[in-house]
Amino acid sequence: MSRSTCSVVPRRLVPAAVVPMPLGSILLVVTLLAALVPGLTPPAWAAEEISAIARGGRLYDNWRVELRLHDRRISHLPEPEILGAAVTAAGRCVTCHGWDYLGQYGRSGGLTGGITDAAGGDPQAVLEVLGNRLHGYGQEMRAGDLRDLALFVTRGQVRMDTWIDPVTRRAFGDPGPGGIYFQSICAGCHGADGMAVTAIPPLGDFSREEPWHALHVILNGHPNGSMPPLRVLNHARLADTLAYMQTLPSRPAIAAIVHGGRLYDTWYTENGGLVPEGWHPAYPEAARSTLAGETEASLTRAQRFSWRCVACHGWDYKGAAGVTRGQHAQAPHRGIDGMVGMFPKHVESILVDETHHYERLLSVRDIQDLAMFVSRGQIDMATWIDPQTGRFRGDEAVYEASYQTICATCHGADGRAVRTMPPLGRMVTGDPERSLHSVFNGHAGDDMPPLRAMGADVAAGILAYAATLPIRK
Repeated sequence: MSRSTCSVVPRRLVPAAVVPMPLGSILLVVTLLAALVPGLTPPAWAAEEISAIARGGRLYDNWRVELRLHDRRISHLPEPEILGAAVTAAGRCVTCHGWDYLGQYGRSGGLTGGITDAAGGDPQAVLEVLGNRLHGYGQEMRAGDLRDLALFVTRGQVRMDTWIDPVTRRAFGDPGPGGIYFQSICAGCHGADGMAVTAIPPLGDFSREEPWHALHVILNGHPNGSMPPLRVLNHARLADTLAYMQTLPSRPAIAAIVHGGRLYDTWYTENGGLVPEGWHPAYPEAARSTLAGETEASLTRAQRFSWRCVACHGWDYKGAAGVTRGQHAQAPHRGIDGMVGMFPKHVESILVDETHHYERLLSVRDIQDLAMFVSRGQIDMATWIDPQTGRFRGDEAVYEASYQTICATCHGADGRAVRTMPPLGRMVTGDPERSLHSVFNGHAGDDMPPLRAMGADVAAGILAYAATLPIRK
């Protein structure tokens, strides 16, 4: 079917608005459309078979998650073919064969050959491949799982270049009717702007950067997730929906950066996460005894602290090479200041490496925002704070009015109104780098507004005035 046919014929056959229908009615419509326009829609198989194909698509995506096998990692590639991403890929089909099913010859990052030659073939032949020495899935999946995966490979693939331009990554669809589908079917969970689900990237960015992945998920759903697979619907309408998703906004960089700054401070306070027991494995043994203290309570506090980014890299972001005021004395690793300007995706890969493993603790959105802070949110503290004295380089008299209008509403004219924290005068003079970080990004898990947009000169000036306030309650 030509692309021009894709963009015209379906709109004469399918109403612009979405009207809820029972599954049987939907299947009847699919059957009629398939008869009228060959190739437009999937064959009208039994509902159980369509469901099995969609499940096979989720197994292709991440069978370990779909089957809830979270603890075991394997690599099924024989030596010497284990390399790169395959080492930690947990045997995911997509890692080798890609979201466009073309493997290394496609645009979506596959490592080996594609699976398109198997489309329309015999599921039994695919089952034999899945159980051979190269794959070895017969030891990992049950017969029903293998059957569903084989059904997806033989009957569930779509020609991605029919719906997505392989060069520009733009969907061949009309965002007008696609918006009706998205706002009625998808927005209830994802929000009108595609940003409501924090466990995944914002849909606008995701659908522009990884359109093949996005269409695969639209068709089949998320592994072990609550998203309904929409495979049974008209594929041209789904391409329209993808085209609409590609018009959704990006997450504002400033919002990502300040949120990332609060995660750098205390991620488990910012997002309500649970802290693993004991020390962070990467926190050096030599630094633990000094931090731990002599009581059980101080040991527990120290262990919790070791899981914070700032514990290793410092409030001035220079790690062991930085200043040693306040909690800076416990910054045993090298700093993150050398990562300023680094491509955020590369920073994300570091956050989920064998040292950090934050994919187990943070959402996808959290990791993206933390990477944005590391790449684009750091400031040179020494520009605004004297490294030797800790005094702010600002005229406190000039910024007194700024403090009294912006800060005094919560902190009080003398900086002692918030009972759950020390007086501002003590905080600012005792740990100036932490104070500037907090003013710039806000407090983790708190309503304090980040003042990054006002600039470091204003923030430093306000803190220079705050340093003159009382240090006792």
